[in-house]
Amino acid sequence: MPGPEARAPGGARRGARPVALAAAFAGALALCACAPALPERESALAAGEAAALAGAERAWREVRVAEYRALWQEAGGAGGDPFSAGLAAYHLASLTREPEWSGAALEAFDRVLASRPGFALARAWRGSAHALRARDFPVRGILQLLPGPGFVRLAHVRASFADLDAAVDAAPRDPSVRLIRAATRLGMPAIFGGVDEGLADFRRLQAWTRDPGSNPGHADLLGSAGWRERYHLARARAMQGIGREADAARSWARVAEVSADPLLQELAKWQRTSLGASR
Repeated sequence: MPGPEARAPGGARRGARPVALAAAFAGALALCACAPALPERESALAAGEAAALAGAERAWREVRVAEYRALWQEAGGAGGDPFSAGLAAYHLASLTREPEWSGAALEAFDRVLASRPGFALARAWRGSAHALRARDFPVRGILQLLPGPGFVRLAHVRASFADLDAAVDAAPRDPSVRLIRAATRLGMPAIFGGVDEGLADFRRLQAWTRDPGSNPGHADLLGSAGWRERYHLARARAMQGIGREADAARSWARVAEVSADPLLQELAKWQRTSLGASR
């Protein structure tokens, strides 16, 4: 499949290797005994927290980017699996904000849906990829005010809503499909009107996650550690994005509890600290 060439961080090529798809995506802060006066101490603490959070975020993202570049190498060429290629390109778009990856994701999911139009999960991912394409459309500055680029972005937003709603309509009890819609809706500007629906989706997902038996067709998934990590990470990011910091802090705490990934645990710790949860 045509698209961005996959390279490891630093530009070196990586060989293809198996990559786990269920992943979702620095140092301890020490205070010396001879602390400065309180205002200066608080300022230094805030700066230290910000540096630690940035380092933890960077470390986690670098590993995820390397994994998804490897998956793209494996699946993105001729004869590769287009659904896996779409996932790789989607996550690279989300993590790097490089606009060519959202285009590659859309192309891959188009290929999947051309042969399997009823594949709700692929349609949900394509809907979210449209949202990334609107976010990362390669036009900046005053050019964004011109009718052409503005209409293109709006077209991607509308396509995102249409695909996400169609996917949930086709598979209303599929937790993965509903989580993609919830996270995508809350990641969009509130002016597009998706916040209430995104919150409603998260309430339903929370009920299913607390009681997997309430959704018996997907109980095994809902009871798995991988699902809980994905759900709480998506919820933490979404709640933080809309300014619900207490909800975000609680979700970051759950991420730290359920994840076996030390980089994600470290990130969750510093996210909670940045939200004031440990003070």
